[in-house]
Amino acid sequence: MIQNNFIELNIELMDTFDLYWVKVVGREKASTSVLPFYHLKSDGFWHLAPAPGMEQVLVTVRQIRSLDQLRQLVQGVRLDDELFEILLHEKERDHLRRVLIETYFAPEVRPNLVDVGKVAAESFQYSRELRDRSRERFTLKEEPGAEAQYLPESRSAAFRRMVVEAYNHTCALCGIRVVTPEGRTAVVAAHIVPWSISHNDDPRNGMALCGLHHWTFDEGLAGVTPDYKVVLSPVVPDDQEAAGSLLMLKDRELYRPTDRLLWPAKEALTWHHKKRFRAESPPRLL
Repeated sequence: MIQNNFIELNIELMDTFDLYWVKVVGREKASTSVLPFYHLKSDGFWHLAPAPGMEQVLVTVRQIRSLDQLRQLVQGVRLDDELFEILLHEKERDHLRRVLIETYFAPEVRPNLVDVGKVAAESFQYSRELRDRSRERFTLKEEPGAEAQYLPESRSAAFRRMVVEAYNHTCALCGIRVVTPEGRTAVVAAHIVPWSISHNDDPRNGMALCGLHHWTFDEGLAGVTPDYKVVLSPVVPDDQEAAGSLLMLKDRELYRPTDRLLWPAKEALTWHHKKRFRAESPPRLL
């Protein structure tokens, strides 16, 4: 992905770090890519590029704890030119990766690292295919098996990356945008037509949704019209105290990506409205 000798701490790099962290350490112990991104400067080959006007501040600071703080001080990183030239070649990258794994990690951990490397490479390739697909005519359902060349984890990571980045970490239904100091987001990438039915990872078959409204959409308590207005099911109680966070969605305009080509496909929204949205309230037993 990196074609110039300048590395930014973007969503792709943070996601890849998290993939490795979970495989090696597990989910119990939290960490953040901010720490190695800053502290690798002490290893001699990793050179921080200060943000304009922050040159002296960066020299004096001893610790960075959050993504916001890092971005205030640092634009990115440059590698030693000789090292970067080596990394431009796949064979040399693979050799260096193998040396690092065999030097610094226990034998029982090494296979996990190899697996993550495969997931990271595949998810990057698949995300490029999804980006190209979003420029073509939308197809509601894909043929099963078309994605079989990719690991499920790779496919999921690519779809998440494409959708969450397109929506700028913002819930399409409620507009909430929360990113923790470690760079973790409040939203997930949700399929409009479930993947089990559509086998379709086209970004136009997805929306970024927070946890509550992902469940709300999947359960058919909320839908989206073809003109991108949020509608609520009559199943939702008209009680501000009990369902206020859902009632606020009524008639709200859907938050959409800046790139119009990544807006939710109207065919997918129509399918959801017909097959999942609860347009009628069931009769009460009492």
